[in-house]
Amino acid sequence: MGEIQTKEIKKLKSLSQAKKRIHETIKKYGLHELGSFYYKFPRGGGFTGLISLVESHISIHTWPELGYLTLDVYLCNYRKDNSDTCKKVFTEISKTFNPSRITKRLLRR
Repeated sequence: MGEIQTKEIKKLKSLSQAKKRIHETIKKYGLHELGSFYYKFPRGGGFTGLISLVESHISIHTWPELGYLTLDVYLCNYRKDNSDTCKKVFTEISKTFNPSRITKRLLRR
């Protein structure tokens, strides 16, 4: 999981741009999307999203008013070690928001 700070407030409001990047990243790293749910908050608010994967999930929550988002990328290691892929997916999606600071919390699950 990571907390990301950015000055790119428009990007924290752009659900369509984030969805596109997440979908492209899932395909790029050979992951398998089962379904997704996104919600765009009204009146210039941010968005929240949960993407279910065969390998587990990705979740994202943005707060434009704080210049902040959280991103959780969880990939199971049942049949193979996905640790490197997990880090790469996190980095790839994070770049969408031009982060000024990233605080990562790496959990071995």
